Amino acid sequence: MDKKNYTIDYIKNLGAHRTEENLILLMNLFEQDLPVEIKREVVSSIGRHNDNEKIIEFIEDNAFKNSIIMEYVYQMFRTCLYKSKSDERFKNLQFRILEFYKNEILNKMQEFYDYKQSDHRINKNKVINPLLLIGDCEKTLLSLPDNCIQLAFTSPPYYNAKIYSDYHSYNEYLQKMKNVFIQCNRVIEDGRFLIVNVSPVITKRPGREFESIRYPIHFDFHKILDESGFYFIDEIIWIKPEPCVKNRIGGYEQTRKALSYKPNCITESILVYRKKCPFLLDKNINEYKVYDKFKDEAIDTTNCWYITPKSNKNHPAVFPEELCRRILKYYSFKGDTVLDPFAGSGTFGKVANAMGRIPVMCELDEDYVKLIKGGKVKYDVRN
Repeated sequence: MDKKNYTIDYIKNLGAHRTEENLILLMNLFEQDLPVEIKREVVSSIGRHNDNEKIIEFIEDNAFKNSIIMEYVYQMFRTCLYKSKSDERFKNLQFRILEFYKNEILNKMQEFYDYKQSDHRINKNKVINPLLLIGDCEKTLLSLPDNCIQLAFTSPPYYNAKIYSDYHSYNEYLQKMKNVFIQCNRVIEDGRFLIVNVSPVITKRPGREFESIRYPIHFDFHKILDESGFYFIDEIIWIKPEPCVKNRIGGYEQTRKALSYKPNCITESILVYRKKCPFLLDKNINEYKVYDKFKDEAIDTTNCWYITPKSNKNHPAVFPEELCRRILKYYSFKGDTVLDPFAGSGTFGKVANAMGRIPVMCELDEDYVKLIKGGKVKYDVRN
């Protein structure tokens, strides 16, 4: 047969009809120079056959070659996972593959498979009413039960950028944020989202003869979010109108001297992370029988959101309501309990309540607590 006629459907058919002739043909096809997607299906179809002796020999001969493409290894490992239930030799082989590659995708496959073998339900706890936790959120979050939050969205205090945020060192700041994210991970339901609005900050120069430091907070947050039990899903870019941001380009416009270029920063990062879990997002979605579908509304089709920031005399970095609305629309359902561990003036809670969610707000600053208490949302309060 001409190589051009080797289609995915043709290969799948060879796997569905488990004859000795088809198994030999598939093994011969694996030795040919075929497109990766075809050979990937060849490996998968080999695994569907019943001759375990030949399949083990095939995996032994190919899985541990340094030149092999990992797509093929994943399919061999998948075969080992499912055949290990009835043949102990495949279980030994799967452990050898894990040990040989020390690969994160193989580890994830193992985790998902182990989870599927047992009956697990998502453990939910419920917060009934809007709740305001007053104090340091690292401590006040301890009063919440595990798995009671379906979405957390926040903008942490930027490192020494505002009067309400002062830390002895950047490492101390990152450790504090990590401690908070660990608590967020505990209270967030398995598989649900933590979303963090953040951008680089620059410290003031301690004197004209010293250089300021610009901190890439959005990059450094990935490590602490990963270590706190979340994995990366998306980065959404919040784009602001240029007149709304600080002018950094003025000096270069006047001198046009190379090396002095500093562009106006019109973006912030919306970091979308999911709580680590051994199941697909479908499991979370299927918990709901009724969905907010927002059929008549436009949707954001890219990861660039154009939203004008809001100013507030009572807070230096207030969330725009439109930003909160989009986050709630895309990452939560009506009736969900949603958290902002750094609530500030409480915009997220206000929008969440209006959209039928149950807000849980954490705030340390007494002035901001007064603002939240004086708003339209009626919170139960804990100190």
